[in-house]
Amino acid sequence: MNTPKVSILIPIYNVSGFISKCVLSLMQQTLSQIEYIFVNDCSTDDSIKILKSLLEMYPDRMAQSKIINHKKNSGLSLSRKTAIEHATGQFILNVDSDDFIEPNMVELLYNKAISENADIVVCDVFFEYPDRCSYVSDRVSENQQENFKLMLINDDCFGFLCNKLIKKELFIHPECQTPSQGMNYLEDRHMTTRFYYFANKIAKVNQALYHYIQYNSNSITKSKNKSHFENLILFWDHFDQFLKDKGINNKYLEQTTHSKIVGKVRILLDTHSYKLRKEYSDLFKTEETNCMHLFKGAEWWMLWMVRHRLFVVAQTYHILSVIKNKKSLKGLI
Repeated sequence: MNTPKVSILIPIYNVSGFISKCVLSLMQQTLSQIEYIFVNDCSTDDSIKILKSLLEMYPDRMAQSKIINHKKNSGLSLSRKTAIEHATGQFILNVDSDDFIEPNMVELLYNKAISENADIVVCDVFFEYPDRCSYVSDRVSENQQENFKLMLINDDCFGFLCNKLIKKELFIHPECQTPSQGMNYLEDRHMTTRFYYFANKIAKVNQALYHYIQYNSNSITKSKNKSHFENLILFWDHFDQFLKDKGINNKYLEQTTHSKIVGKVRILLDTHSYKLRKEYSDLFKTEETNCMHLFKGAEWWMLWMVRHRLFVVAQTYHILSVIKNKKSLKGLI
C-alpha cells in the first residue's frame, strides 16, 4: 500500500475476552490509509486466533496489517518498542488491546494534526466501568510551556499515550526512549513527558474518542508489587536527570515534588503487601515533608500512618478498603 498516514500499535497478551471489540473498532475506521501492527507478546489464550479470524473479515485491512510474534513474553514496554520498529506511518497511535475506539477517531485526529501542523493531537476519553461510562477531559493549553507543566503535575493532563496521535519522529527521538532495563509501569508517562517537552505544538479534538476499559478483571484484582515501586524510582531517577540536563529542574521543583508523593501514595494504597509498605515508607521522605499539606482523605491518612510507622494500622485500613471495593463491584463483573 501507499505510505500510511497513521500506524496503530496494538500489543497483545491474553485479552481474549476483549480483543474482538478492540479489533472491530480498528477495522471500521473511516480513514483508509492506516497501518496496523499487532505484537503478540506470547499470549497463551486464543487472542491471536480471534484476531486472525477477524482480519479475514476485512481483506483490505488485513493487507494493511502485520502480526509480529515475540519469542518470549517481554511486557508492554518492549512490545511497543517492537511495534515502533516496524511502523512506517507519519503518525503513531497506541491502542491497548482491551480497549476500543470510535470509528472516526483516527481520521479526526489526523485531520487536526495536518490542519494545525501539530506534533501531537489529544482527544478526551470515555472511562468504561461495569455499570457506567464517564467522560473524562484531557486538558491542553494554547501555551506549549504550560502543557509541559501540566504534564508534570499529571492531574487533569493525562500521562498515558492511548488518546494521543503523535508524530513518529518523537517516538524515535534519542531522548524519548524508555530505559534499557525496561519499564512496564509509568512507561507511558516516561515518554509523554518528553514528547510534551520536544513538541512544537499540541492540538486538541474536544470529543471523547477512546474507550478506556476499567473492568478487566485481571487489572482490578492486581495488587501493586515491588516492581511498581522500583519503576517509580527508575522513572524519577531518569526524569530528574532529564530536567537537570535541560537546566530546568529548579523551575519545576514544586510540580515534581508533589508528583513524586502522589506516585508513592497511590502504590502504598494499592499494594496488598505489609512488607512493601514498610520497605518503601521512607521513599522521597524529604519531598513528602514539604508537601504533606497538599493531601487529604485516604491519601493523607495513608501517608500519615506510614510516616508514623503504623504499618499494622495501615494494613488494616487497606484491607477494609479492598473489602469495600469488592462489595461495590459484586454482581457487576
